[in-house]
Amino acid sequence: MIGKQLFHIRVIALLCMVFVFASAQFPDTLWTRIHSISPGGDVDDGKCVRQTNDGGFIITGACVPNGLVSHVDVLLLRTDTLGQLQWVKTFGGEFFEEGLAVEQTFDGGYVIGGRALLVTGPNPNTDHQSDLWILKTDVNGDTLWTKTYGDSGHDYCTSIRQTPDSGYIMTGTKNSGRSYPPNCFIEYTQSAMESAWLVKTDAEGDTVWTKTFHVGSYGNCVEQTIDGGYIIVGMIVSDNQPDILLVKTNSLGDTLWTKTIGSSDSLEFGRAIRQLPDGYIITGHIGPMPMAAVDGLLVKTDLFGEVLWMKSFGGSLSDVGNSVEVATDGGFFVAGNTNTLFHIHNGDMWAFKTDPGGNLLWERTYDIALNDYTWSSTKTADGGYVVAGMLGYTIGGDLWLAKIGNETGIDDNAQWPVHHLSIQNHPNPFIRATTISYKILQPDYVSLEIYDMLGRKIHTLVSEFQHAGAYSVYLEMKTFPSGTYFCKLQVGDAFVETKLILLAQ
Repeated sequence: MIGKQLFHIRVIALLCMVFVFASAQFPDTLWTRIHSISPGGDVDDGKCVRQTNDGGFIITGACVPNGLVSHVDVLLLRTDTLGQLQWVKTFGGEFFEEGLAVEQTFDGGYVIGGRALLVTGPNPNTDHQSDLWILKTDVNGDTLWTKTYGDSGHDYCTSIRQTPDSGYIMTGTKNSGRSYPPNCFIEYTQSAMESAWLVKTDAEGDTVWTKTFHVGSYGNCVEQTIDGGYIIVGMIVSDNQPDILLVKTNSLGDTLWTKTIGSSDSLEFGRAIRQLPDGYIITGHIGPMPMAAVDGLLVKTDLFGEVLWMKSFGGSLSDVGNSVEVATDGGFFVAGNTNTLFHIHNGDMWAFKTDPGGNLLWERTYDIALNDYTWSSTKTADGGYVVAGMLGYTIGGDLWLAKIGNETGIDDNAQWPVHHLSIQNHPNPFIRATTISYKILQPDYVSLEIYDMLGRKIHTLVSEFQHAGAYSVYLEMKTFPSGTYFCKLQVGDAFVETKLILLAQ
């Protein structure tokens, strides 16, 4: 209740800011999409989103494709320009795999970077706990090859880019004491050897060279710079004091300079970086101590990593920036989480825009489920943005996408969602027949359709105007082969939710 009261106070303050930033126009949320891939409401998480060459979107993350009886697998989800599902692929092995970064490659396919967890437990002395893992697919998401890299401890990739020679550059952490990348500075677990890691491969994923930097450091994001080298941002911990780590290398990964950004009276975490003509822009968060509230952070540096300005954003609870994009007007768009407890729990999705000097122009909060996360964003060809994350319920969660327009639209700053829907079917898996239930909160045109895994529509259950309320539809599939199908619910033009359903023998 306190968090909700603080949120409403922030909305009132934001409305007042319209008079201060009279020239700023709040962009519309053009559409939102919820994709439920795992059966039974298990976890479907969108960790990274990128726009594809045809204007659609590719998202990677994690899912549980066969329910809680199965292991967590890498998720690769392809949508059209409106965020509607075209196809989905999952990839996994014996235990736990997660995609943390994705890029479309020069051949039209995709490359995913992430982690493959082999054993559980925080003991960094256990050999071969997890590996940095990448996977290359064709344009349809079918596997071409996979590679793993690592030795003792936990190794993972948090950022991957294709290089002009058709190879790949990856950053992450090597020999970490934690099996997953920390999302904030209170999550780091120091081992004797963890280091930010830079890995260069050829087009087939074979290692060309690797570099490690600074024991007690973590690599979170890498960009190739205009001189052919690389810039890495992450975190470095010295004497239990986390600060932002910034490393510039040449094309061979040799260090040109290193900067530590922080002060003795605050803790800092660098999550993402983008190159500018005159330097770099970094987002993350800053706080006075590990268990206190933190603020979203935006740092502008020159080409040599010297800080030009540092701005913080947020309210009474914790706020973090997870991704940053350079806007067409030279300003900066940041996506992350707000109103959180202990930096990552019980929060809302958050996006804000600044001018080139880091001055706030507008911000937007999405309060949908119990735990809402925005992990990634991408600037779209039309000057807008797409953000990706997860709606976290009491148990499980759904992958979430939203398209935010550019500043040419005017919005009244009303809260989304207009529709808060959730498709459920029981039983799932089912034999011959199941009942699909859904709820809409305002009258609109509704369609409910069934698709196979190739994206072919095989059944239309609903296609009509419906009033607000709860609905149930009986689906019989006794003439269809067993396997995986998708149920797609669309309400009006702006809301689509998809859910995986399983037809058993």
